[in-house]
Amino acid sequence: MSIVQKTQLGLVSALTLALLTGCGGSSSSGSGGGDNPETNDVLPDGLTLSFVDASSPKYIAYNTTTETSVDLNDLAASSGDSAVQKLAISDTSTIGFFYNWADFRMVDGVAATDMKYLLMKPSYTYQSGATIDSDQFVQLVHFHGEDLAAHSADEFANPEVGSAREAALIRLNDSVADQQTLENEVAPALPGDQTLCRAYVDPYLKFEHENEHEHEAAEVEHDHGDLIHFALTESGRMYFYKENASEELESAQPFVELDGVSSISDCSRTTIAHASDDGVLVFIPDVQKLYLVDNHGADYHQHSVWDLADILPAGFHADLMAAIGEGSEHDHDHEHEE
Repeated sequence: MSIVQKTQLGLVSALTLALLTGCGGSSSSGSGGGDNPETNDVLPDGLTLSFVDASSPKYIAYNTTTETSVDLNDLAASSGDSAVQKLAISDTSTIGFFYNWADFRMVDGVAATDMKYLLMKPSYTYQSGATIDSDQFVQLVHFHGEDLAAHSADEFANPEVGSAREAALIRLNDSVADQQTLENEVAPALPGDQTLCRAYVDPYLKFEHENEHEHEAAEVEHDHGDLIHFALTESGRMYFYKENASEELESAQPFVELDGVSSISDCSRTTIAHASDDGVLVFIPDVQKLYLVDNHGADYHQHSVWDLADILPAGFHADLMAAIGEGSEHDHDHEHEE
């Protein structure tokens, strides 16, 4: 049983748009899919996906469990809660990209797993690894209970020494440094004809690996297996690496080609996000699609593909996507079933 506390997900019901159905994009096995790839007509439960149309700027959050969406700008305008009001995005010139932040930590021996994302300004360059302060982002978004809400950047300006906000900025920049280290490790492992776009390690599984002693103390036996390093290249290939005994990266399996992706023009706006312990969602703005890449005790493969037009309002062009949530619950015993 995971030490990660299940995050309660849900969007406020106010201003919820009509129920969106018909999420069925085509299903494909991709490379390494095996002889009988599974199909999946609905997105994995347990996620809130936030999308921005950078030219509008329309701002939509989609709940994969209820299959409903809400216009966050409309929600902010009608709310009496100042934290919800701060969700509003009105200035297109401030829209850069989303930085997905898994703010996971142990607090007094208890796992705190707070998924957050920041809307970064265009002046902050992706992969720069530069320190983030209040000048580099517009808003920080996460759940306040069951409500999606935001903190404005100015709340983090000149934080008091020793304050919770100073501590949050320190943790945020530790996350940025870790991501930079990950990409510096993964990029050289790729074939010479491939250029890294995004590198990713599942934050929930990473957190469990780092806190393995908690399982041992509770006398819970659970084999986490290899911590896979995902590498998405600019050509639309997904590579998979694991650490060997010398802590060097080696290939874990053949690469997967994402259907319909020949090149990715803006890696800062491309997202790899947790879908479950078994796999990830990949957002490619160039093709306006979501891909589920997962495994079932075998190789990772392209499990499903969704056209964003099937789950978002008509005329909405998704330039950015952030994801919050633990996703579909993982059955730790499924590998042992006959």
